[in-house]
Amino acid sequence: MKYAFDHIHTINKLLQAQKKIILLTDFDGTLAPIQEHPDLAALPEEARRVLLKISQNRAFFLGIITGRSLRQIKKLVNIPGLLYAANHGIELEGPGVRFSSSEAKKARYNLWHIYMRLFKSLHHIEGVYLEDKGYSVSLHYRLVKKAKDVEFIATTLTSITKPYLERNALSLSTGKMVYEIRPPVTWNKATTIQWLLTNYFPLNFGEDALLIYLGDDKADIEVFHALKGKELTIFVGNPSDTSAADYYVNSPEEVTVFLEHLYQQKNTEGKTDLKSSNSLE
Repeated sequence: MKYAFDHIHTINKLLQAQKKIILLTDFDGTLAPIQEHPDLAALPEEARRVLLKISQNRAFFLGIITGRSLRQIKKLVNIPGLLYAANHGIELEGPGVRFSSSEAKKARYNLWHIYMRLFKSLHHIEGVYLEDKGYSVSLHYRLVKKAKDVEFIATTLTSITKPYLERNALSLSTGKMVYEIRPPVTWNKATTIQWLLTNYFPLNFGEDALLIYLGDDKADIEVFHALKGKELTIFVGNPSDTSAADYYVNSPEEVTVFLEHLYQQKNTEGKTDLKSSNSLE
């Protein structure tokens, strides 16, 4: 995996070869720095400015693909007219599409039951945060300081969820210091993007487009594998954490610089040199 800014001219050639760009990006850890508590997350103003410019440029179709709920991500990004794929694709809302999984709705009772049992079992642990996202439940333990408490959380979670997992009533996945309890649906970030490519983008944006995806977590790595060799994928973080993406950048701050570069490339209609190119080389 190569550092994106060391290969910016190669990336420019890809951008110039396609008239349009489908730009899909994760939120936490990609557009916005990961915070100790998920409620503290905020989209930096510079990132918002770039996203707003991109959303208003006809060369781009912009989408946010996130594990957050639809309500959360719309409030955090607060840019109209985007495609929002929330809860890992269980909820979709954007130009010409509004969808929520019927299978996920059926799992709502089980999710609420799990939420209440986890709350009763873990509420005494300092730093644990249980999040009801409607169609999924997130158990955050980033702020848990004691190793024995982290072990207790894992043991308790396994005990409570095991009967549901064994009968395929729910699914369980992990992220950065978080457990995700989800409906037993095939929807995830990778399958959502594949569905969009087949059923949505050809009709709504045109086939002459380069898909660019940016992400930082395990769910994003699944996307990188699914798109391997087909599109342009950017990992955000330590390159030793994955080799699945085409390129990497180090941080959400560098994501903003990269997005500004994408915008300038299409806004200047194929020029390969930026006024600010010295900062990229």
